[in-house]
Amino acid sequence: MKEIFLFFLCSTALQVFATDHVVSSIDEANKILNTAKPNDKIILKAGVYKDAVIKFNNNEIAFVAEHGGKVFFEGNSTLSFSGKKIIIDGFVWQKGGKGLQTQSVIEFRYNKQEALYSILKNCVIDEYNTADYNEDNKWISVYGTYNTVTNCAVKNKYNRGATLVVWLDGTTEAHHTISYNYFFNRQNGPNVDNGLESLRIGTSQTSFTPAHCVVVFNVFEDCDGEIEIISNKSCFNSYIHNTFLNSSGGLTLRHGNNCLVDGNFFDGSKKPEAYGVRFIGEGHIAINNYFYALNGAQKNAFRAPVTLVNGLVNTPLNGYYQVKRAVVDNNVFVNCETPVIRVGAFSKREGMTLAPDSFVIQNNIIINEIGKGNEVYEEKSTPANATIQNNILLGKFSSKTQKGFQLYETKSFKRNGFESVTDADGKIITSIDLKANLINYINVGANEVHIDLQVEFEKRKYTVLSAKEVGPIWNR
Repeated sequence: MKEIFLFFLCSTALQVFATDHVVSSIDEANKILNTAKPNDKIILKAGVYKDAVIKFNNNEIAFVAEHGGKVFFEGNSTLSFSGKKIIIDGFVWQKGGKGLQTQSVIEFRYNKQEALYSILKNCVIDEYNTADYNEDNKWISVYGTYNTVTNCAVKNKYNRGATLVVWLDGTTEAHHTISYNYFFNRQNGPNVDNGLESLRIGTSQTSFTPAHCVVVFNVFEDCDGEIEIISNKSCFNSYIHNTFLNSSGGLTLRHGNNCLVDGNFFDGSKKPEAYGVRFIGEGHIAINNYFYALNGAQKNAFRAPVTLVNGLVNTPLNGYYQVKRAVVDNNVFVNCETPVIRVGAFSKREGMTLAPDSFVIQNNIIINEIGKGNEVYEEKSTPANATIQNNILLGKFSSKTQKGFQLYETKSFKRNGFESVTDADGKIITSIDLKANLINYINVGANEVHIDLQVEFEKRKYTVLSAKEVGPIWNR
């Protein structure tokens, strides 16, 4: 009883001394944000604030909109913050950005200090492009460790610069979580071939850093900025149960090793250059993913639903490291342009001759309902130590005898949306409930995933999300 009473006193004291500060100007907000006490909440009144430059360092405070989605930052407004356990909630950046040049819109860093254990949530950045589309700026720059970006929407970015970037220092494990966000209409205003990703974790220079970031339950829709919707440039990251819709690109494991791609859904039905996952480097695993109507394979060697790329001899950090110990296991491919798996793809770059080595392709189901009948597997370079086994073909294919691929014998089959596929006898061939276990794959992906997220994605093999299920809570 004494312990309960002491807890009550402590809780009451925290409530008494925490203060809600309602502010109506940016000057007032900046002053209080830098002087507020732990557990204080700074509430910015609803309205439009133009050219608002907000900068603060503090600990354990919240900066929130009076009403979610009713506080608008316009012009050249930016937010930079640092400290521990900061919460940013409910703001909208719109009708601006033209004069930002290389500045980020939101930065988890201020005055050379970084944010730790902080959360950006329920915020929107919409059409906040620089005047010159060739200008490279980022909308969200994440520094520090154990930060979260969740339930945000970033829409209509046209200028150069990745939409959201995780910055690494080359030694520190970041452990950030990026969840339930809506990435929409990432376009290529300057019409160039690089630097317009929707999400990037790391850089070439920090690519061997164990980042341990988790990217989960996000939707990427109409993200046509460049070939890499997501560009992984670090080690031990997990890309799990995200949805890619109608986008001319895919998920590229561009640099770094030992990343996990698990339970994602790729639907490229309206874009001729959509693809799935591109492997570069060592120890990456793609498991439990669903690839639907991805049509980039014949148009570009790097755009098959799954591509294992050749390495570059004596590669620099920004080159192509040889694929080793890759695993493609228990994925579902439906109505994709063939080949669905391409091994040994290479560009015209001189010296790109190191074929993939020691990889496994197994237990995948490849379904063809619409008569695209070319080979499902292609080797553009001869790999070494390949294990290809127990892959099932269902439907019309030009060859039923490729090594490691066999035709499922049934008079007919039925695909029940994206939920399941059954044969003529009603037997389930594949289902969203038949999830492959990762127990055989250790030392891959992030070493920490929040338990609430684990409970959610452990229920099923893959997740199909709509735009209505992600983004700001106040917009639903």
